[in-house]
Amino acid sequence: MTNRFEEENFLELQEDIKFLINSEIRLKILGCLYNSSASIKQIEAITNYSYSSILDNINKLEQKKFIYSIEDKFYLYNKTRLKLNSILYFNKSATFLRENSDFLNQSLIDINSEAIKDLSALEGSRLIESNNIDLFKSTEIFQRSLMGFKFLKGIFPYFHPRHDDIISYWIDNDCTVELILPDEVSEAVKNFIIDYVPKSPGIKNRFVKLKPNDHNIQLAFTVSDKCFVLALYTKSGQFNQNAVLVSTNPEAITFGLKLFEEYEELCGDYVSLENLIYPNGREDDY
Repeated sequence: MTNRFEEENFLELQEDIKFLINSEIRLKILGCLYNSSASIKQIEAITNYSYSSILDNINKLEQKKFIYSIEDKFYLYNKTRLKLNSILYFNKSATFLRENSDFLNQSLIDINSEAIKDLSALEGSRLIESNNIDLFKSTEIFQRSLMGFKFLKGIFPYFHPRHDDIISYWIDNDCTVELILPDEVSEAVKNFIIDYVPKSPGIKNRFVKLKPNDHNIQLAFTVSDKCFVLALYTKSGQFNQNAVLVSTNPEAITFGLKLFEEYEELCGDYVSLENLIYPNGREDDY
């Protein structure tokens, strides 16, 4: 019963998409009515379409139960508003897939099903690829995403070659960092922190936390208050260091935060910087 209901809804949405995208004027009329009601004259002033064209399409929209009228003003049905949101999501997702088809076709998509529903959030992402002139272009993008932020969350299969500069930056600047790393990488980061802190008296950063990854997560990304950066594995199972998707859109950052939360639940407990530096108690106890 549920599958039949979902199939009928999908077919209905498919028909609605065809009906609307075949007419720019219908989309503009619905856009005019999305936030408030309007008369035909008001719609005419906003869209610059002729009165007769607007009236003809208003009638068609009424017949299809997209809109209704009260005292010469037109309103959207609540169902129409929901459909428009679905159509907007569909168009954004389709645009993202079309613009990045070559990159995605070569990649292994290991993204949890819940997060994948928000794929439209990545519309407008820039694909940055290394080339013969700039071999480390994508790697440098990842490095930049690891510094100069208010908070950072991320998943990596390995750590950046300049890890000493990056980690010391986090410690010295009281950065809030949460990372999911393979066990051996997590160990290396821990050892660096334990070795670095005694050489820098006065450091009180307790906001760096590491979560060892005991799952085979085949993607890498950083998400901060500044941007979302995503790298994928190839279908052969090799991590692709030569291409990253980058977005500074708030929607993409929200997508990244949701993605991190989902993988966060799969892994073990965090180890905090405070516990690494002061394993037998708080700093104040010393």
